Amino acid sequence: MKSSILSSDLHFHSVYSDGSSTLKEIFEQAAKRSVGAIALTDHDTVLGIPEEVQLSTQYGIDIITGIELTAKEEGLKFHVLGYGIDHLSQELINYSKSVLGEEWQKNLKQIKLMQANGIEIDEQSFIEAGQGGPLYRAKFLGVLAKYGYIKEEDVMNLIPTYFGSNAPYYMPDDYDYLSFEEVAKLIKRNGGQVVLAHPGKIKKKNEGLYHELIGQTALDGVELYHPSNGLDVRQELLGICQSRDLLITGGSDYHGLYNKKGTPLFGETLPQFVYEEMKHLIYQKNR
Repeated sequence: MKSSILSSDLHFHSVYSDGSSTLKEIFEQAAKRSVGAIALTDHDTVLGIPEEVQLSTQYGIDIITGIELTAKEEGLKFHVLGYGIDHLSQELINYSKSVLGEEWQKNLKQIKLMQANGIEIDEQSFIEAGQGGPLYRAKFLGVLAKYGYIKEEDVMNLIPTYFGSNAPYYMPDDYDYLSFEEVAKLIKRNGGQVVLAHPGKIKKKNEGLYHELIGQTALDGVELYHPSNGLDVRQELLGICQSRDLLITGGSDYHGLYNKKGTPLFGETLPQFVYEEMKHLIYQKNR
């Protein structure tokens, strides 16, 4: 047990989904701090967690196994965090591979379009740039920046130009995402706690759906501390969590170079009680 918890981060992304940082780079940053626990929450995949477990042992840093699953209701995609999941579950591994396979089918079509438009980067170079994950939009542009087609500092600004609805490389996301109920059952079947990710984003897009999700009995917690949650949302969520005895979580939602808000790892300050409420989920490496 650590006596002084200076920082923790329970929501960040790596190259296994849409982040630019490797897990080794993330652990190197974490090693410079007195960390309570960290949780990799890559999108729709547990495939990076075995490496996370290995690095946890190497660096002596506690982890909470996690995933950020995409759900879809009323035509809106949103995210649900699963904490303390069994990342070795064949069901979760199969789900991760299914999403990865679908993403790569789309990516390969986009690569061919780019090559047809004069971007002379071979398919294998794109695949290697994925580093275990698919090429989400910003990650795709990161490859173009690496080869000098665009400037690295312009990656986030150019997403609409390359992948907006009327852009040359836009392709619809046709994956059959699960409903909130289905996502919650998937997490719970695999030993996890169900936490609604950055609820402020949902409220901004569909306030009715926001209130419906917040009231779900399957919910174990809410991500209160997130860069996108304004003070009014945080105060509202705090009252809801206290009245319903829900877990309060948080994190930077770090994506490395691909951060929309530019929040660094450990850039969202989490109160001590967040760690205290979550520490029972710390992964036991000898289990």
